[in-house]
Amino acid sequence: MKKIHFMLMALTAILFFVSCKKDTTVAPQLNFSNNLTEGTAVNGEYTITGHITSAARLLKVTLTIEGQATPFLVDETTAKNKNEYDFSYLVTGITANTYILIDAYDQAGGKITLRFLIKK
Repeated sequence: MKKIHFMLMALTAILFFVSCKKDTTVAPQLNFSNNLTEGTAVNGEYTITGHITSAARLLKVTLTIEGQATPFLVDETTAKNKNEYDFSYLVTGITANTYILIDAYDQAGGKITLRFLIKK
């Protein structure tokens, strides 16, 4: 009887530790080309470039003008399902210094947000 009781306790402990899953979600990493966080528009246009790496496959990348709620660019195709992605996004209509928020989302719920300043 003691043997069965001990085995049940051991099994319960094992199941407890197996079921306690650690949250190991690691957000994607985003680096701008040449580690620059700003650039100057030419004729109101600037191309933001860089590289994204992610342990989990990417879901999408969005670009939003800081202070606005809706992204002006949502990339759900070229970035999707990749663990590494070299990006190049053309931003037009720059008439004043503008901060762009770049969000990279992965399929495990990870997200990174970085700011990029485009000077007029």
